[in-house]
Amino acid sequence: MKLREIQRRSASEMYVNVTFDCCYKVKKIVNEKTVGNYKEEFGLLWDYAYELRSKMPGSTIKMVVQRVIVDSLPYFKRPLIGLDDCILKGPFKSEFLTIVGRDTNNQMFPITWTVVEVECTDS
Repeated sequence: MKLREIQRRSASEMYVNVTFDCCYKVKKIVNEKTVGNYKEEFGLLWDYAYELRSKMPGSTIKMVVQRVIVDSLPYFKRPLIGLDDCILKGPFKSEFLTIVGRDTNNQMFPITWTVVEVECTDS
C-alpha cells in the first residue's frame, strides 16, 4: 500500500488526519513485524517435516534450502504452496480441497486434492 493511500484511508475510514512521515513510520513497523513472522514460520518448517514423517511413515518429505550466507534466512526454490477449497453443492454436501505449487517456469501444478465431508453436527 502506498503512503498516500494509507493517509487517505486513515482520513476517510478512521476520521484521523496523519502526516506523511507518520504513515512512513507505521508502514516501516508493519513491514518489520511481517518479516519477523516469516522468520518464525521458516523456523517451524523443520518441525512440520518431522511431524509429517512421524504421522505418515511411508511418506517422502524433501525440503531444499539455499542460504546466501550461513546466518541468512533460508531461500526456498519453490516458495509458494497454496491451499484452496471449494464447497460442492447438490445432493452430496462436501468440500473439495486442493494444494497447488509453482514450478520453475512460474506455472501452477496440482500437488494433491481431496473431497472431505463438510463440518456438521451429525458426524
